[in-house]
Amino acid sequence: MNRLITATAGGLLALFSMCWDDSLHTDVGRDTFWSTPHVLLYGSLTVTLAATAWWGIARIRGRGLRAAAADPLLRWAVVSAAAIGISAPADAVWHTAFGRDAVLWSPPHLLAIVATFALAVTLLRAIAAEGGGWPTVLGGGLVLAASLAPVMEYESDVPQYSAVWFLPAAGTGITLAIVLIRRFDPHPWAVTRAALVATAVRLAVIPVLVGLEYSTPIVPPVLIVALAADLVRGWRSSSWWLPLVVPLAVHAAYVPLLPVLPHGTTVAADQFVPSLLVSLGGSALVVLAAEGLPRTRLPVIGTAGLTVAALTLALPLLSAGRAAAHDPGQGTEAGAAHWRTTVRGSRIDVAVTPDPSTSGRATLVVRRAGQELSAALTPSGNGVYRGDITVPESGRWFVYATFRDTGTSTTETWIPVEAGSLQILHEDRPLYVPPAPQKDGAGRTTATVVLYGLSAAILLAVARSGRRTPLPQT
Repeated sequence: MNRLITATAGGLLALFSMCWDDSLHTDVGRDTFWSTPHVLLYGSLTVTLAATAWWGIARIRGRGLRAAAADPLLRWAVVSAAAIGISAPADAVWHTAFGRDAVLWSPPHLLAIVATFALAVTLLRAIAAEGGGWPTVLGGGLVLAASLAPVMEYESDVPQYSAVWFLPAAGTGITLAIVLIRRFDPHPWAVTRAALVATAVRLAVIPVLVGLEYSTPIVPPVLIVALAADLVRGWRSSSWWLPLVVPLAVHAAYVPLLPVLPHGTTVAADQFVPSLLVSLGGSALVVLAAEGLPRTRLPVIGTAGLTVAALTLALPLLSAGRAAAHDPGQGTEAGAAHWRTTVRGSRIDVAVTPDPSTSGRATLVVRRAGQELSAALTPSGNGVYRGDITVPESGRWFVYATFRDTGTSTTETWIPVEAGSLQILHEDRPLYVPPAPQKDGAGRTTATVVLYGLSAAILLAVARSGRRTPLPQT
């Protein structure tokens, strides 16, 4: 059991590190491999994988190789670890072949997230199989926290796509986590206990980021959703209540809080209804995949409706490599640029001084949630370029200054700003040569289908795993 506790603690520390790393990339941009959050992230993952392997070796010794080969827990440990191992070189090959990107929903990144979730579920199952107890709470917390990893960009107000996808993605992941936590932890408040752990991890990272003067993610109100799910479980045990309860609870908990939480992506009034409808379909699809058709007379969405929901949920993934919110793919540094930026509500005024100085055309570009607006930057003497632009909504926007010399040379620099506030910023930022645009074609399409298909297959198998495993009741 100690090995499993160590592996689970390492997984929770890895999620802590992911928040730190995400904040660093949001505020500063790409950093070296040896940055503190990178070292902590890869070190904690190494601890998790090593402890899991240690547990697996002990299980093989205790049962014998033949019995171990038939052990579903060991098979899942191998599959999860292998998928995590595949995702790293797949990401490197992807960037080399098709161009660099920093989008969380890109095929190789999503594979890493799904593989980590699968490993979290495996650890929870293993803890339950070895007697459960208080370590089950840690395992459930890891599963719930890992289910929220796909919406990390929304939780830090760096939406790569429309905010209409935020709560459906969160609700779908939470629904799957609840189904699996219930399956492997029979405690009547199992989901609430898991939510307390997931919330504690997020609360722990905030003072670290505040102390480092980095922006912070929100603390997701999953505790409210968990309480709703556990309360309904005491009334109706069928998982087919979850596709109704979870989306309603997610929207009731998130929508009022997002406007007042620092760096949360808000859901506009005209996005509420489509967000809720897609959430209902996504949660129903999860329960169908995990539990099969219901045995009660409770009305459910038909197969055609679920198919439409699945395709709808897949829409943002189909353009995952083309997000235009914040994906500079920072290339070779070519100097520095001094920014003097003033934000007054929706208006952004900038004065950018590149070093070395440049000539030719300069452009001001702002990006958020797939939106891109541009304006001219005008030279005003002493190497300073000035410009202004008005954005259509509040929130974090990424402001780029692009300089194209009379030849073929192009350099750019960027800075994040908070529209809807009053800011006066004086910062030195890197000036760099951006990488080549991402390449489309049959190779990219094939790689996308393969990697997304592998992620979907793992998720489906994880959702159906352990359905017939008897657990002791508490």
